[in-house]
Amino acid sequence: MDQSIQSPSNVDPAQIAALHVDLAVARDQLSRVTAEYETILSAQDTLQEDRDATAQLVAEARAGVARVEAALIRAEAGTYGRCEHCGSAIPQERLAVLPDASTCVACA
Repeated sequence: MDQSIQSPSNVDPAQIAALHVDLAVARDQLSRVTAEYETILSAQDTLQEDRDATAQLVAEARAGVARVEAALIRAEAGTYGRCEHCGSAIPQERLAVLPDASTCVACA
């Protein structure tokens, strides 16, 4: 088997550990931007543009948490490292850069 392709049935425990770290970081980021957003909402002199920009940061942080959680679910199900669209193996190099990747390069 090509060393650059991750075998979903044999997910590296280090990758799983890294996903857990990524999840903790993503949740921390979400907590921080949510607190910032709540502060901005309570300030009377905040511009609507600032509220909108911070709301976008909260949405992006939530999406980041969801992506990592989904990657962990795929790892537990034995499908981590397989493209959700075509079923091909996702190259190890892609997973190294985007550990929460759910698609191969061709389907991205």
